[in-house]
Amino acid sequence: MSKPILVLCYHSTNVSGHDYGLNDHVALRADLATLRARDVDLVHAAAAIRDPLAQRPRVAITFDDGMILDAIDFVHPSWGHQDAFLRILREHHESTGQQCVAASFVIASPQARAELDRKDFLSLDLWHDDWWTEATASGYITIENHSWDHNHPSLDRSVQRDNRRGSFRYIDTEADAMAEIAQASDYIEQRCGRRPTLFAYPWGEENPYLVDEFLPARGAELGIVGAFVTSGDPLRPTDRWRIPRQVCGTDWRSAEEFSILLDRYLRGTDV
Repeated sequence: MSKPILVLCYHSTNVSGHDYGLNDHVALRADLATLRARDVDLVHAAAAIRDPLAQRPRVAITFDDGMILDAIDFVHPSWGHQDAFLRILREHHESTGQQCVAASFVIASPQARAELDRKDFLSLDLWHDDWWTEATASGYITIENHSWDHNHPSLDRSVQRDNRRGSFRYIDTEADAMAEIAQASDYIEQRCGRRPTLFAYPWGEENPYLVDEFLPARGAELGIVGAFVTSGDPLRPTDRWRIPRQVCGTDWRSAEEFSILLDRYLRGTDV
């Protein structure tokens, strides 16, 4: 029976300890080993659009928000050295021969990232974009679109027309969508030399305007071929503008829960 791709999401700043359930870096390394042991193919998230069904089970790895820990090792002020996601991908390839190319969905606005770093991350300089070009050149990560400013509640001002922040469902006009999605793609292309082809809704929150109107009408000219949510059944995706993802720390919280999720996917039962 043909299967869609199981798309997984990790956040590199989810570090509050050294154990699987407290650290997405620990979880990613363990999950890659599990996927290899279970003979699951690793593919880029774009395959969910260009090749949505296959006989072999396939998993795509994605990262959200675009922190430097996606690509640069970091000494956490409370939990010490953290191997970057990029190092984990490279070491998995070197040890198993299985290469994984992950999609890193980044917040594009340098001003928004600087404000969020200052307000929410102790001014640790976790949100610059100097790493994008090197990560792209590595062959293990592509830089994709996670909006201009995430319409984040910590910002003094977002590009949303009424400054209604805290939900991406407020992005429901062409002007707001162009400011959040088109502007982000333009900046990412300028900074890393590659235009994003994928979009991930902040918080996984789509709305009817973006899914049914804006992206079907404007996605192609913007270079966007598909968009990802954090809801829905991964075994029964509805369309390319609402592709489900499973999120580490939300949809599974331990190696045991990951094995259960993977078993359900492999059996073709509800995840």
